[in-house]
Amino acid sequence: MAATGDEHAASEILRGISRHLNCLNEDNKATRKRALESIKQQTVNKGLPRGVLQEVFSSLLKPLLKCLSDPVEKCRETTIATITEFIRCVPKPEESLPYLMPCLAQRFGDKEILEPSEELRLSAVEMLTLTVDVCGTHLTHYLNETINILLRTIVDPFPDVRKESCKCTVSFAKSVPEHFHMQAESLVKPLMQTITHQHSRVRVSAIEATGAVIQHGSGKNLDDVVSHLAQRLFDDSPQVLLSLLSVF
Repeated sequence: MAATGDEHAASEILRGISRHLNCLNEDNKATRKRALESIKQQTVNKGLPRGVLQEVFSSLLKPLLKCLSDPVEKCRETTIATITEFIRCVPKPEESLPYLMPCLAQRFGDKEILEPSEELRLSAVEMLTLTVDVCGTHLTHYLNETINILLRTIVDPFPDVRKESCKCTVSFAKSVPEHFHMQAESLVKPLMQTITHQHSRVRVSAIEATGAVIQHGSGKNLDDVVSHLAQRLFDDSPQVLLSLLSVF
């Protein structure tokens, strides 16, 4: 009965926002912006039951993912915020993975950076970290997509993106240890580039991520990693030295 009630409530909500969904395809950028804000207000901002949100999310995910490539930054910002809240609130976030992960890999895991906004790249990686935390082993089937994203974002020009990517690497390694080792060594090169970053907090994050790669990796690149870590023993930052102790 609860499931039927959720479906009925979700149908009512979807009926109420159908006009806004249609507006997502409009040429006018202000119309698309208002539509996305209205969708967010009438769904994740409304404190709906989790089961109802799950039903709504299933219908909204595909049109929302298309908006990740909207030419207007504010539209992309609202889209990422809305998807993030859905992932945080729904009882089965893993059901979004078949659509979410390929889309994120295409947008943020390609050789060319498709998202010009530093803040939105940070929000996207934070959304990925949340996805890893709440979906856990369900991400086993999306090992390639996740690794491809991290390969790019660990060396992102924006320091905060690098830090969040290292945090995500640690969570991902712990979530899928049986499979992470198969591609862990591919992350060594970008991590070694980040471990010498001018910001000490970025270096700390890189060291912590390197520790996770060593622990859950194949061990093939251990010698190369140890030489880079040894160089950090001469680091001026006490935080960096403390993080080294935790890895060794």
